Amino acid sequence: MRRRRRITGAAATLAAAGAIALALTAPPVVTDAAWSDSEFGSSSVSALTVASPGAVRCVQSGLLVPAVLGWNAAPAGGNVTGYRWTLVGASNRSGTLAATATSVTLNANAVELGTSTFTLYAVGPGGWERAATNTAAVGFISIALGVTSSCSTPAA
Repeated sequence: MRRRRRITGAAATLAAAGAIALALTAPPVVTDAAWSDSEFGSSSVSALTVASPGAVRCVQSGLLVPAVLGWNAAPAGGNVTGYRWTLVGASNRSGTLAATATSVTLNANAVELGTSTFTLYAVGPGGWERAATNTAAVGFISIALGVTSSCSTPAA
Protein backbone atom coordinates (compact mmCIF):
# COMPACT_ATOMS: atom_id res chain seq x y z
CA MET A 1 0.00 0.00 0.00
CA ARG A 2 2.88 2.28 0.68
CA ARG A 3 4.24 1.69 -2.74
CA ARG A 4 0.92 2.65 -4.33
CA ARG A 5 0.82 5.92 -2.35
CA ARG A 6 4.33 6.74 -3.45
CA ILE A 7 3.47 6.15 -7.09
CA THR A 8 0.26 8.17 -6.78
CA GLY A 9 2.14 11.00 -5.03
CA ALA A 10 4.88 10.96 -7.65
CA ALA A 11 2.32 10.97 -10.46
CA ALA A 12 0.47 13.89 -8.87
CA THR A 13 3.73 15.82 -8.48
CA LEU A 14 4.67 15.17 -12.11
CA ALA A 15 1.20 16.20 -13.30
CA ALA A 16 1.35 19.43 -11.30
CA ALA A 17 4.85 20.22 -12.58
CA GLY A 18 3.73 19.55 -16.15
CA ALA A 19 0.68 21.80 -15.77
CA ILE A 20 2.83 24.62 -14.41
CA ALA A 21 5.38 24.20 -17.21
CA LEU A 22 2.61 24.20 -19.82
CA ALA A 23 1.02 27.33 -18.32
CA LEU A 24 4.35 29.17 -18.31
CA THR A 25 5.16 28.32 -21.92
CA ALA A 26 1.68 28.78 -23.44
CA PRO A 27 1.34 31.94 -25.55
CA PRO A 28 -1.10 34.60 -24.30
CA VAL A 29 -4.55 34.59 -25.81
CA VAL A 30 -5.42 37.70 -27.81
CA THR A 31 -8.83 39.22 -27.11
CA ASP A 32 -10.70 42.22 -28.43
CA ALA A 33 -12.13 43.99 -25.45
CA ALA A 34 -15.21 46.04 -26.26
CA TRP A 35 -13.87 49.03 -24.34
CA SER A 36 -10.53 49.25 -26.09
CA ASP A 37 -9.81 50.96 -29.37
CA SER A 38 -7.16 53.34 -30.55
CA GLU A 39 -7.62 57.09 -30.23
CA PHE A 40 -5.49 59.95 -31.42
CA GLY A 41 -5.20 63.44 -30.00
CA SER A 42 -3.17 66.53 -30.49
CA SER A 43 -2.59 69.75 -28.64
CA SER A 44 -0.50 72.84 -28.85
CA VAL A 45 0.99 75.21 -26.33
CA SER A 46 1.71 78.84 -26.88
CA ALA A 47 3.13 81.49 -24.59
CA LEU A 48 3.00 85.23 -24.58
CA THR A 49 4.47 87.99 -22.51
CA VAL A 50 2.44 90.88 -21.19
CA ALA A 51 4.48 94.07 -21.60
CA SER A 52 5.28 95.99 -18.44
CA PRO A 53 3.79 99.46 -18.18
CA GLY A 54 7.32 100.62 -17.38
CA ALA A 55 7.85 103.30 -14.77
CA VAL A 56 5.00 105.24 -13.21
CA ARG A 57 5.63 108.98 -13.01
CA CYS A 58 3.92 111.86 -11.25
CA VAL A 59 2.38 114.22 -13.82
CA GLN A 60 0.54 116.64 -11.54
CA SER A 61 -0.08 117.28 -7.84
CA GLY A 62 -0.46 120.32 -5.63
CA LEU A 63 -2.95 122.70 -4.05
CA LEU A 64 -6.53 122.36 -5.31
CA VAL A 65 -5.60 119.87 -8.07
CA PRO A 66 -5.96 116.09 -8.23
CA ALA A 67 -2.98 113.79 -8.38
CA VAL A 68 -2.29 112.61 -11.94
CA LEU A 69 -0.01 109.65 -12.58
CA GLY A 70 1.25 108.63 -16.02
CA TRP A 71 3.16 105.91 -17.85
CA ASN A 72 4.25 105.17 -21.41
CA ALA A 73 1.85 103.57 -23.87
CA ALA A 74 2.15 99.81 -24.30
CA PRO A 75 4.36 98.83 -27.24
CA ALA A 76 2.76 97.30 -30.33
CA GLY A 77 2.46 93.57 -29.77
CA GLY A 78 2.76 94.02 -26.00
CA ASN A 79 -0.38 91.96 -25.40
CA VAL A 80 -1.93 94.60 -23.15
CA THR A 81 -5.74 94.48 -23.06
CA GLY A 82 -6.10 97.05 -20.28
CA TYR A 83 -4.70 98.30 -16.98
CA ARG A 84 -5.61 97.78 -13.35
CA TRP A 85 -4.49 100.10 -10.55
CA THR A 86 -4.63 99.97 -6.77
CA LEU A 87 -4.21 102.64 -4.12
CA VAL A 88 -3.48 101.07 -0.74
CA GLY A 89 -2.79 102.79 2.57
CA ALA A 90 -4.61 105.82 3.96
CA SER A 91 -6.96 105.48 0.99
CA ASN A 92 -7.95 102.09 -0.40
CA ARG A 93 -9.27 102.19 -3.96
CA SER A 94 -8.80 100.42 -7.25
CA GLY A 95 -9.91 100.70 -10.85
CA THR A 96 -9.48 99.54 -14.41
CA LEU A 97 -8.50 101.46 -17.52
CA ALA A 98 -8.54 100.86 -21.27
CA ALA A 99 -5.44 99.57 -23.08
CA THR A 100 -4.98 103.00 -24.66
CA ALA A 101 -4.75 104.81 -21.30
CA THR A 102 -1.48 106.50 -20.34
CA SER A 103 -2.59 108.28 -17.16
CA VAL A 104 -5.05 108.16 -14.29
CA THR A 105 -6.47 111.06 -12.27
CA LEU A 106 -6.94 110.47 -8.55
CA ASN A 107 -9.20 112.87 -6.68
CA ALA A 108 -9.27 113.17 -2.91
CA ASN A 109 -12.28 111.97 -0.97
CA ALA A 110 -14.25 114.56 1.03
CA VAL A 111 -12.27 113.72 4.16
CA GLU A 112 -8.89 112.17 3.55
CA LEU A 113 -5.54 112.49 5.26
CA GLY A 114 -2.43 110.43 4.59
CA THR A 115 -0.31 108.69 2.02
CA SER A 116 -1.09 105.59 -0.02
CA THR A 117 0.91 103.42 -2.43
CA PHE A 118 -0.19 103.48 -6.08
CA THR A 119 0.56 100.32 -8.09
CA LEU A 120 -0.17 99.87 -11.79
CA TYR A 121 -0.60 96.54 -13.59
CA ALA A 122 -0.80 95.86 -17.32
CA VAL A 123 -3.50 93.25 -17.96
CA GLY A 124 -3.16 90.80 -20.83
CA PRO A 125 -5.26 88.06 -22.39
CA GLY A 126 -6.74 85.64 -19.87
CA GLY A 127 -6.28 88.14 -17.04
CA TRP A 128 -2.50 87.74 -16.77
CA GLU A 129 -0.91 90.79 -15.16
CA ARG A 130 2.47 92.45 -15.07
CA ALA A 131 3.29 95.20 -12.59
CA ALA A 132 4.97 98.48 -13.42
CA THR A 133 8.66 98.74 -12.60
CA ASN A 134 7.95 101.08 -9.68
CA THR A 135 5.19 102.37 -7.43
CA ALA A 136 4.25 105.91 -6.43
CA ALA A 137 3.39 107.43 -3.07
CA VAL A 138 0.20 109.49 -3.35
CA GLY A 139 -0.96 111.68 -0.49
CA PHE A 140 -4.06 113.75 0.13
CA ILE A 141 -5.01 116.33 2.74
CA SER A 142 -8.70 116.97 2.35
CA ILE A 143 -11.20 118.27 4.86
CA ALA A 144 -14.30 119.42 3.00
CA LEU A 145 -12.95 121.95 0.44
CA GLY A 146 -9.26 122.25 1.32
CA VAL A 147 -7.52 119.78 -0.97
CA THR A 148 -3.83 119.23 -1.40
CA SER A 149 -2.45 116.31 -3.36
CA SER A 150 1.11 115.06 -3.42
CA CYS A 151 2.88 112.46 -5.50
CA SER A 152 6.39 111.03 -5.43
CA THR A 153 8.23 108.13 -7.03
CA PRO A 154 11.52 106.54 -5.99
CA ALA A 155 14.65 108.11 -7.45
CA ALA A 156 15.94 106.15 -10.43
